[in-house]
Amino acid sequence: MSWFLLLTLALIVFANRYFFLEPKVAIRLPHVFEQMLKYSAPCLLTAICAPIVFFNEGQFRQIPLDPYFIAAVCTIIFALFIRKILWSLALSLLCFYTLNFALS
Repeated sequence: MSWFLLLTLALIVFANRYFFLEPKVAIRLPHVFEQMLKYSAPCLLTAICAPIVFFNEGQFRQIPLDPYFIAAVCTIIFALFIRKILWSLALSLLCFYTLNFALS
């Protein structure tokens, strides 16, 4: 997956969420659409991250000792307990790069 594709998807998600969910923007959507847009970021992130975590060049990764899988589990734990996006992101990146260096 290329950086261009990742950044494009991030821009699309941000634009959808900002323009349709920000109270200061004058655009109003029906309540059903607002509820659906709240799930757009988790759905796109899952669609992007799942192949990266579970596959490597078309082959299924060896899950127990794979740094991608362990870092993904650590990220979920950090997000559940810390509840601060920047701290969770920083700790997750530190965890991933440490595991990637140690296990590779």
